[in-house]
Amino acid sequence: MTPPRLHVIPAVACDKALILRRGPSGQVATLLWDRADDSFEMGQWLIGRIYEHRADLSPDGRHMVYFAGTGQRWWTAVSRAPWLRALAFFPQNHIWHGGGGFDADGRLWLNGASAGHETLPDGLKPAPDTAFPHGTDGFHMGGMYAALMALRGWEHLAGQRYDTVLGKSIGAGWRLELSFQLSAKNRAIISNRYELVSEVRDLRRACPQWEWAEPYKDVLQFARNGALHTARLDQDGTLHDVETIRDFSDMTFAPIDAPYTGVAEQEGCP
Repeated sequence: MTPPRLHVIPAVACDKALILRRGPSGQVATLLWDRADDSFEMGQWLIGRIYEHRADLSPDGRHMVYFAGTGQRWWTAVSRAPWLRALAFFPQNHIWHGGGGFDADGRLWLNGASAGHETLPDGLKPAPDTAFPHGTDGFHMGGMYAALMALRGWEHLAGQRYDTVLGKSIGAGWRLELSFQLSAKNRAIISNRYELVSEVRDLRRACPQWEWAEPYKDVLQFARNGALHTARLDQDGTLHDVETIRDFSDMTFAPIDAPYTGVAEQEGCP
């Protein structure tokens, strides 16, 4: 059986990270991970799709914004992480644009939206319309995803749109390089591809099974085959002390209520 796919969005200013666990393909669950103590808070399940490259977690880990759809309707929602219950809800009848991000000050930016910032919930403030480049899917026409990653210390190395290559130093003379692939087997429509690249030698180590990777303090954390792992990296590029943080493979759909009241009474809101 195909393992679930994991996409992780670390907060900019704290140890929290949002996990989007997809699998089977028509179901996705959200969790909040505290990377300081490896504890997890379950959010909710959605029968549908969350477009991971158009989702974001606020710097303090308290709020999330995401673009989602069922194949018949689509929407952008702002919620309290890791819950999906919308505090602000913006429906649309197409998959272009949607979603958003938080700037370094925690202000909310909505992708492709010309309105909606006037009534933000929970004390959230609007970011300037120019905080990030607007884009149809996070890559085409604007490079929205690369801009969100820049706040997390990723440097633009080459390319544009789907050919973008990002890099981040991880110590021991190595850096992570992140590129993207379209319509890969058993992966999302746009999937992440990682390599370990030596900064002092002509040496690369492909990591084709990794779906997400980031340095954290003195270790490297990565998602592979439905589980989160941690490891240390030697100067020769060898991973050692590899440990599984948590395996999410055995999770199954269950209806879960958010611990707050949102705007679910609005027509079409999940």
